Amino acid sequence: MTGMNSFPPTARNWESVNRILIFSSHLSTGLTPSATWKDLDRTRNLRTTNPKRCPPSYQAPLFTVNYYTIMDMWGSHKKQKTDSSLEEIPNTSRKSNTDEFVVPASEESPPTVSNSSDQRTSQGNDKEDSELPIPQFEDNVKDFNVAESPEDVRFSIEQKFLLEMPDDFFDFWDCCSQINKEKPEEALMKAGLTLVGPYDVLTGKLKGLKTRKISSYVCHWRYYYDPPEFMTVVAGDENEYHIGYYRDDPFALPSFVASMSSIKPGNIKPLGENIFAGVCSYLTLKMKEENPFKKVPLQRLYREIELFAKKKKYSLEAVTQDMKKRNKQVVAKTFHGAGIVVPMHGDVGYREVPETPANLRRMFQKVVDAKSDNERRKHFDDIQELITNVQFAYDEGDFGMGLELGLDLFSFGSELFHKPIYHVLGVGYDLLGREPYIDILQAHLKNRRRGNNMSILEVVE
Repeated sequence: MTGMNSFPPTARNWESVNRILIFSSHLSTGLTPSATWKDLDRTRNLRTTNPKRCPPSYQAPLFTVNYYTIMDMWGSHKKQKTDSSLEEIPNTSRKSNTDEFVVPASEESPPTVSNSSDQRTSQGNDKEDSELPIPQFEDNVKDFNVAESPEDVRFSIEQKFLLEMPDDFFDFWDCCSQINKEKPEEALMKAGLTLVGPYDVLTGKLKGLKTRKISSYVCHWRYYYDPPEFMTVVAGDENEYHIGYYRDDPFALPSFVASMSSIKPGNIKPLGENIFAGVCSYLTLKMKEENPFKKVPLQRLYREIELFAKKKKYSLEAVTQDMKKRNKQVVAKTFHGAGIVVPMHGDVGYREVPETPANLRRMFQKVVDAKSDNERRKHFDDIQELITNVQFAYDEGDFGMGLELGLDLFSFGSELFHKPIYHVLGVGYDLLGREPYIDILQAHLKNRRRGNNMSILEVVE
């Protein structure tokens, strides 16, 4: 792939562009739109890239290559022809941060990519190739089982949800334990809230989960519009309202606490820097809406939380200095409103998507409203052009562009875009070194649900 020398020296995984995805908007395959993708075979043994704070049983997911296919986003697939004259992609392996964990390269034949003349030559065999049984998107999702739970509850949560929880998460549990000693998760019931998600590790509810697949854990209380960066910890009883942590980097602590609901689907509303501030912000709004009789227990609940937060020295401000500092680092707002932050090296790291948000929505809606596959393919040409631009951006180190486009497609909400979402965001997350988000994304796209009860215990037998 061209442009590899133009990457900033401090960015990560330059070789992964070749190993993950090769966009090709000009393939003469008879499929419109089309792209050359690779099927991803995820090798796992659970360790994050920061071994100082991770349990010994955890290792970040890494990519290995199986084979390349020419895939149309609507479900048509053709196996790409290869021969000995084609250029081989180097057989690579990656080591984790500790030498004893090594991920071997695929034992299959190294994948190959043809040049444009080779592709034209192989077109005569397209009919034969189209009969090959290439798996659908859902079948490409690889899963793995979580090892036995560590005794340390912090590690146990991170093992299952792939993200580290901040101190305020555990302190809020202690606060709720004082309010309701028997069932701390129900301490906020008077306000219509319940502690969920990773709190179910503390309650022991997840012990009832009969499967130990990571895809089940990361989808536990994950709502339809929750991007990988958002993690629900408190659920409301109506309008799919929920409160959770938002973090830009899965290996960093959360940037802020926010809420989402079906009233404004896909919109992320910041509430504060920690869970105490988030819940208090919700209670403040709730008290303004309720009549005087229902307001009294809410005021009492607010005072109890406020007192505990002050004792632990947590800020209850809706917008803190650290949140303002992050806002200055946001390179694009995105449809969900929380924006994205990516490492910048001078002016390298992000370039704008060459369409306004309003135009993007119209482009996406035309694809959704199409009455035939041919019409849908025609409308998708404009999106395919943007995806090609994303590839150029990836090639030159501007990873933020793909992150913005992928999250906008995700927040738009149509399942028609699940394939391009997975591939565009998957590459972006890998190049940014945000591998856990790839696991969360692929599991969520396979099990994307609507409703107020997002417990995985309700769907996994």
